Amino acid sequence: MVNPIPEFVKNVWSKWDIRCVVLTSLLLQITLIFLAPFRKRTRNSMVLVLLWFTYLFADYTANYGVGLISNKYGDEGTFNSNNGFLIAFWAPFLLLHLGGPDTITAFSLEDNELWLRHMLGLIVQVCLTAYVFLLTLPANTFWLPTTLIFLAGIIKFAERTRSLQLASIKNFQQSSLPNQSFEIFSENIKKFREKFPLVKDEELNTSSRTMPEQAHTTSIQMDKHKKEHLDDAGVVTLAFLLFNKFQGLIVDKLIEMNSGYLITDYFNQLTAIDALRVVEVELNFIYEAFYTKASLLHNKVSFFFRFLSVSSVVVAFVLFVFDQKHGCKELDVRVTYILLYGAVALDVASFFRLIFSDHTTASYNIKVLDRSYEKDNFKCIRKLCTFIFRCFLKLRRPKWYRRWSESISGFNFLSYCAHKKKGWVGRTIDCIGARWLEQWAHEEKNALCQELWIFIFKELQRKSQVARDDTTARSRILSSGGKWVIQNDEILQKDEKWIKFVDITSDPFERNMIRWHIATTLLFYEDEDVDIEQGSGNFDHENDEEAKLHRDFSKLLSDYMLYLLVMQPTIMSTFYDFEFEERWEGYYGFIDGHFDTRREKDKTNPSINRIYESTKKLFTRGNPSSEVAREKTNKKLKEACNKFYSIRPVFDIDNMNTSFITSPPFIFCHVYELTDLLKELKGTHKWKIIAQVWVEFLSNVATNCASLSHVQQLGKGGEFISLVWLLMTHLGFGKQFREI
Repeated sequence: MVNPIPEFVKNVWSKWDIRCVVLTSLLLQITLIFLAPFRKRTRNSMVLVLLWFTYLFADYTANYGVGLISNKYGDEGTFNSNNGFLIAFWAPFLLLHLGGPDTITAFSLEDNELWLRHMLGLIVQVCLTAYVFLLTLPANTFWLPTTLIFLAGIIKFAERTRSLQLASIKNFQQSSLPNQSFEIFSENIKKFREKFPLVKDEELNTSSRTMPEQAHTTSIQMDKHKKEHLDDAGVVTLAFLLFNKFQGLIVDKLIEMNSGYLITDYFNQLTAIDALRVVEVELNFIYEAFYTKASLLHNKVSFFFRFLSVSSVVVAFVLFVFDQKHGCKELDVRVTYILLYGAVALDVASFFRLIFSDHTTASYNIKVLDRSYEKDNFKCIRKLCTFIFRCFLKLRRPKWYRRWSESISGFNFLSYCAHKKKGWVGRTIDCIGARWLEQWAHEEKNALCQELWIFIFKELQRKSQVARDDTTARSRILSSGGKWVIQNDEILQKDEKWIKFVDITSDPFERNMIRWHIATTLLFYEDEDVDIEQGSGNFDHENDEEAKLHRDFSKLLSDYMLYLLVMQPTIMSTFYDFEFEERWEGYYGFIDGHFDTRREKDKTNPSINRIYESTKKLFTRGNPSSEVAREKTNKKLKEACNKFYSIRPVFDIDNMNTSFITSPPFIFCHVYELTDLLKELKGTHKWKIIAQVWVEFLSNVATNCASLSHVQQLGKGGEFISLVWLLMTHLGFGKQFREI
């Protein structure tokens, strides 16, 4: 039988196998330390897949390399030359690589739960590396640098294992048990407010926010009655104080109500943009606690071991430089230099990331809050440090330093039904159970705009003031799906026809949401090219522009909530029941059966082109849609709305039998009824009501979904609803507050 592997290939691999493996391992570590932070800043599928591959392959490569060295040179007597000792010197570098960079310890929360497996891996790899090292003694001329790198490798690997243990749910619960008392927390907040007072706009030499603004300019755009802001250092410090106090909420720990009131009072003094900046940084602290080594590194013991590790690498580098290296191949010497330079460079990069991280900045600022520091002899040094930290905080504003993706996703039901792939492509997707691929292809990304956040902030702030002293009102707000809005509107509260469209107790939650979603889509495109106040003439231009803003808010929130329902089951799991999938198939299947989805241009396009377009869209998922793509999507949605209106006679209640009325498609009868009711309202009033209803849907999901579901999303670019969850907590809407 002919050998399928040529002899030439075997010879090349035999010569380069270990060298290729150790250099590949170093390259993967360099990639990880710089690529890992981007996982919290983007939802781009290509970046996340690349990071996932690098994360897994880095461990496999290092493990394989140690095994390869021990297998090839593990027999007694094989390390009988300086070049053999040099190759044995590479084994501790692989142990160092297994420790991984500070920027990533886990790719998902589940990785943290496997910390015991990593501990076993630590023991095995240390023993294997020690075995290789011991075989070189006593003749090994590189024994001292090898020992130093071996020590550094043990420390780095132990750091990673300990970080995984601290981030596991059980250990996180235990570590958050000794919470700050209210007295200590209130004293810290008092000191913070004295040290970081709100400053006037003209005193603040920084822009409040880099988020894009809508083209419309209205009173919603900015908080005109508030002209005071927090500076960058104040934002980071406040976020750190809140993280230390409220981190127990992640694992469902109860927090005293007085702490909630204290923060609510302060948040009511902040502008919406400052509140956003604070919750962004607070979410970043949560991300670092679960996915990086941040929780481990910021204490004296960890600083000592990190200093010992870095010093060992540097001393080993110096010793190797001055060693004679007789009998060593020039190629292997160069490989060793690359490994040493790489190790030093990685440690230097980690050092600067550690020193100028949010955690270090906040910890330093909290130390400064103690007034006793103002009387010591290091006041000038402290001022210099403060200046340096403030400068680095300013450098983090550009897009590549943001703390989450700053985007809001969207998924439209009508667009999906009307443009779902047919033919053999669609049948193949259904057959292999990969409909999620096509759903991803229909996901849209939009940059989060200032006005939308300000609108949500003001809505929640207004409800917070109502609910503070009324626990009944607070419960009703938290469980509402538009009912609170209708009952507090002077016009709509008198009309009982609205109740059935906002009562989430009589119908499944997703059914109410889909009703409002389709109605919002229909009205959005019906009003798009028409004056919002057509025929009324009672409103000025500013109110007209405000109505357009509310219309945009409604569409964004409507598509976002359906995106959560369809594509984020972990977030929406609280609202699912065992019949949800069946109902969803009923919603989709009925509409799909009445839509003529095969457009003429699809018949002329080759299937391979359609596959290419879907694949391209899948891997650009996470990037905000371009204007051209958005216009194309809007055109498709207009077609879908026209198709939906064209099948209205099918849903004539008079023509339905009783069995159909109890089936999922009966929801569409109510959609037309709800749409007609909303059309009776004037433009400004109509779109404000719709936007407020969607804020209630959003706040309902934010407070009732599992806290860990927010943490899961932080490693994938973050979700907008996580910011709303933290904001509601700090405005007094948290479900885990208790009286003391």
